Amino acid sequence: MKKTTPSLVWETDLPLFSAYMLRQWTYGMLATALVMVLLLGTIFAAQGEWDAMPMLGLMVVSLSGGLWLLGLIIMAVMFRGRFHVRYTLSDSGILQETVEPLAKKANRAAIILGILARKPGLAGAGLIARSRESEAVNWKGAFNAVAQPERNLIALRNGWRTVMFVQCTAENFAEVLERVNQSMQRHKTSKRVETNSPLPFYLRHTALILLASVPLFMLAEEYHLHLLAPILVLCFALTTLWLINIFGYVVYAGLLYLVVGTLMDLARVRQSSFFPGESYSGFSVIGDDETGILILASIGAGYLIWLSWRALHGGFLALLVKDHGDMDGG
Repeated sequence: MKKTTPSLVWETDLPLFSAYMLRQWTYGMLATALVMVLLLGTIFAAQGEWDAMPMLGLMVVSLSGGLWLLGLIIMAVMFRGRFHVRYTLSDSGILQETVEPLAKKANRAAIILGILARKPGLAGAGLIARSRESEAVNWKGAFNAVAQPERNLIALRNGWRTVMFVQCTAENFAEVLERVNQSMQRHKTSKRVETNSPLPFYLRHTALILLASVPLFMLAEEYHLHLLAPILVLCFALTTLWLINIFGYVVYAGLLYLVVGTLMDLARVRQSSFFPGESYSGFSVIGDDETGILILASIGAGYLIWLSWRALHGGFLALLVKDHGDMDGG
């Protein structure tokens, strides 16, 4: 019978204003700003609104900078630079739980206020924060342990980022590090970490998604389709790549609307303004410009269909799903 080692449980504070944490917060805000620029910039560029780009850049910088500063103020005033957590180290892995009462109340308040105020963004942020009140890594996953004795910290990293910070105390750091190393060696956790970062793959396809979406906006404008359709396709194609594979079906739906809408507009019979009593369809008057838009939109849609098909049939994992697999071995 396999011997079970007693779990090691401790509570401690995560220092929110350490260089490590501030760097992570800054990177998060920079990533948010980049996503906003890419999404809005693609929409404006597709519509030829280049003169709006400087204002877009100023808006994104102001908004991201304001959120970054607001986050620091909340950390300082509400949490006083500390965030209380509990760790449980066992034979299966490490569980990190939020025990900070204020954080739990804030998450639940965001959900309730978002529902009452009919603001899905606020409710969604609360739900995401609520889901992250408890996170775990399993030794059957794929990550390395990077020890920082000067901070009593162990960073668990997969092929491209830190999946969990394990903040120890001065008294238990050596014991925790020893058990982590032993468990990872026993389960060969580090050997499953990819030697090459997966980021180039996701960044390359992000650029291709943005490029493929541009003619879809041109198509929607040319054939009087709702602008929400190409926006939906763009956002959910990126979501399929970075977050959850299943959203590839939404990409299918958005492209289907564009195809059907375009065909209906081309098939619609119009009355001639030059020859009273005569009529014509859009198919009969397609010019070079329209042909170019249709060809480019077809190429872009073909790529998005191929990417969604791969995501839905196991060709690749969305990066968030992949990260969860690295954490729990799933």
